[in-house]
Amino acid sequence: MDGKYLNKLLRIEAKHALYHESGKWYHNLKKFPGVLFDKNGYIVFQNEKLYSSHRYLQSNKDLFIKDGIESLDEYRKFTAFEQRLIIGIDSQDTIKDSFEETVRVLREVNTILRKKPLVDRLKKLYDNTCQICGTKIALGNKRFYSEAHHIVPLGKPYNGKDRLDNMICVCPNHHVQLDLKAIRLERNSLKLKRHELSNDFINHHNSLFNVKNGI
Repeated sequence: MDGKYLNKLLRIEAKHALYHESGKWYHNLKKFPGVLFDKNGYIVFQNEKLYSSHRYLQSNKDLFIKDGIESLDEYRKFTAFEQRLIIGIDSQDTIKDSFEETVRVLREVNTILRKKPLVDRLKKLYDNTCQICGTKIALGNKRFYSEAHHIVPLGKPYNGKDRLDNMICVCPNHHVQLDLKAIRLERNSLKLKRHELSNDFINHHNSLFNVKNGI
């Protein structure tokens, strides 16, 4: 495991990424945005000023954090989906050029873990059509594929609700982007709206997007 690998896998898009299992010892970050990983999560520094002025970072030749990066307020634990990505890909050598293909397989497993009757109801309501882009993936023999995204994730630390007002029907690509907080979720931009969504859940997703992207 190394920082460069995790940075690419989770699409954090940092210019310098470092990993230490305990989160206590690192070389110094040289480029920004920079990210420090430990075995459970990571912390992103958007610029050098935030990094060099942080009161809990003891920086000299190397960087030392007494209680580890997990003790810092800005620390983010891996989401359940991020953990599955990390566990599901054994080494850097297994990252394929067709990265999205790999993610799609993992997302199919994730869907099975949800309440299937509720997922089936959502997919039927939208006829397996992505609410964001309008894509409907045909599998042949009158079969189609879509995924149910929970706006506030079900797993820790978010503990979202497994109910329709916390779910949207999406294609695999938009599912990954939403899970990794790579895009905002705007009610008015949805191409299809056939059920009510909670404003609280949408605002929660967008607040995480803002933090991730330094907005």
